[in-house]
Amino acid sequence: MSARDVGSVQLDVVAVHEAYHLELYGFLLHATREREAAEDLLQEVFLRLVRENAAGRAPSDPRAWLYRVGANLAASRGRRRTVAARWLRSRTTPDPVEPPETEYLREERNSELHHALGRMNPDARVALLLAGHGFSGPEIGRALGRSDGATRVLLYRARVRLRELLAPDGAGR
Repeated sequence: MSARDVGSVQLDVVAVHEAYHLELYGFLLHATREREAAEDLLQEVFLRLVRENAAGRAPSDPRAWLYRVGANLAASRGRRRTVAARWLRSRTTPDPVEPPETEYLREERNSELHHALGRMNPDARVALLLAGHGFSGPEIGRALGRSDGATRVLLYRARVRLRELLAPDGAGR
C-alpha cells in the first residue's frame, strides 16, 4: 500500500467521523449510561474502522457498520461491567444548573427508565435504543445479526416488557 493510499483511507475515515461521531456518541451514551464509557467505546469503534480500512475491508454502509460495532461493544461491556458501572454511577454527582425540584423530577424519571432498561437483556436494550435513534427494523437486524422476523419479534417483546416495567401500578417490577 502506498503513502497515497493510506492518505485516502484516512480522509475517508475523517469524513465518516465528521458525519457520524456525534450521532454515534449519543447512541453509545444511552446504551452505556456513562459519559466516559461512551467516549471510550466511540474511540474503539473508530479505531476498528481505521483498522478495517487499512486492511482493505472498508464497510459498504459505514453508518450501519459503526452502529453494529458500537452496539456489540456496548452489549459486551454491559455484560462484563455491570457491578463496576453501578459503583461508578453512585460516585458521580451532576452539577446542578436548574432548580433542585426540576433536576429531581428529571432524575427520578430518568432513573425509572434507566432502571427498566437495565433490567432488560442487552439485545433488547440495544434494539430499543437503535429504534429510538431512527434505525429501521432491517438495519437493527443487521446490527444485531438477526433476521427481519426475529428482529420484529425482539422489538415487540422489548417494547411490551419496557411498558410493563414502567407501568405505574408496578406490574413487571
